[in-house]
Amino acid sequence: MTAIDPVRTTPAATPGQRIAGTPGGPGFPAPADPAPQAAPAAAALTAPVALESLLALQQVDSATEQDRAAHRRGQALLAALGRLQRLLLGDGDPAAVLDEIRALADNVPAAADPALGAAIDQVVLRARIELARRPASPRG
Repeated sequence: MTAIDPVRTTPAATPGQRIAGTPGGPGFPAPADPAPQAAPAAAALTAPVALESLLALQQVDSATEQDRAAHRRGQALLAALGRLQRLLLGDGDPAAVLDEIRALADNVPAAADPALGAAIDQVVLRARIELARRPASPRG
């Protein structure tokens, strides 16, 4: 094990005296007071960067929202497919669930993430296969 050195306090400096290794020591002059005209120039230089950052942030939020919407739709489709499976195993009437799957499989939002988009496409494909295997529900 290595020993830890005890905490050392730096000695207090008298006014006008500099202590080596402390801020303001040799080699680091104190900054001069900035001119009042320098502040607006600096703000003008950072404004375009901030605008670009805000635009990029909006695009990220848009992509995130697209992914969330696609994820919600995929989860709803999986839940409906699970209900269909339980109804078919329990000898129930799947007409209402088939209508729900048909509505969910239409107009699926596109995902910004390619991996999520591929997974959603597979779920939609499975839903369409189930719809093709079953006769259309009577509409009245």
